[in-house]
Amino acid sequence: MSSLQSDYGFARLTAVGSGKGGTGKTFVTVTLAHALAHLGEKVLLCDADLGLSNTALHLGLDSGGDIAGVLAGKTPVDKAVVPVFGGVKQRGGFDLLGAPAGSGALANAGEMGASQLLTTLRFSAHYDRVLLDLGAGVDAMVMRFASGADENILVMTPDPAALTDAYAFAKLLAHRAAGRKPSILVNMAAGENEARRTADALIGVSQNFLKLEPEYLGSIPRDAHVLTAVRRQMSLLTLYPQSLAARAIENIARKISGRGEAKSVSAKSA
Repeated sequence: MSSLQSDYGFARLTAVGSGKGGTGKTFVTVTLAHALAHLGEKVLLCDADLGLSNTALHLGLDSGGDIAGVLAGKTPVDKAVVPVFGGVKQRGGFDLLGAPAGSGALANAGEMGASQLLTTLRFSAHYDRVLLDLGAGVDAMVMRFASGADENILVMTPDPAALTDAYAFAKLLAHRAAGRKPSILVNMAAGENEARRTADALIGVSQNFLKLEPEYLGSIPRDAHVLTAVRRQMSLLTLYPQSLAARAIENIARKISGRGEAKSVSAKSA
C-alpha cells in the first residue's frame, strides 16, 4: 500500500484552481501530475471543468477518457481513463480522466454531479492522488469541487486582476470548507521577489478580511520553454526537463509530496 493511501485510506484529492482564466492553471496541473508521477505517486489527473474540458488537448491526446460514463455509474474509473506516458503502471506515467474537448456535454452536471464524482474518485483504490483541474472562475460547481477536495492549490499571476479573483476564490473556499486556506502558487513570475510580493498581497488581504493565512507554496518563473511546450502539446518535463520552469515545478511537487527540495528528477524517456 502506498504512503498516501496508508495515511488517508483513500486517494488524496488535490484541487487546483485559479479564480480566473489565463493563469496557466491547466499547464501547471498537467506538469505537476507528471512531476508527482516521477516521484513515484500513482496519479490520476481529472479535468474537472466539465463544460470546457481541454486537458487532453494540452497533452496532444485525441481523448480524455469517459468521465460521462463514470458520472452515469456505467464505467469504473480505472476503465474510463486514458494512460499518459504509460499510465500509473509506469514510473513517470499517470492517468487522465476528462470529457471530450470542447463538447460542453457535461456543463449541466451541477453540484450533485460534482459531489458524486468526488466520492467516486476518493474511493478509487488505483491511485494515491487525484489532481483536479478546476474550471476557471468561482461558480457553484467549481467551488463544490474545491471544497470537497482534501487540499487546494490556488494558481495566480503577478497580474493585479489575478489578486482580486484569487481573493474571491479564497473567500468562497473559506466559507464553504470551514475556514480552509489554500496554498498559493505564483505562475509566470519575473523572479522570486515578484512572486513573493504577489503572494504576500493575497496573504495580507486574507489575514485582514478572512482571518486566515494561506501558505506560499512556491513560484514558477516566466519561461519561453513553457509556451513552446504548450504549442507543441507536449509535457515540459519531457521536452525541456532542465528548464527553469520544469525545475521549479519539480521542487513544488516535492514539497506537495512532503519530500523537500532535491535535484531534478525529469527523464527524457517519459
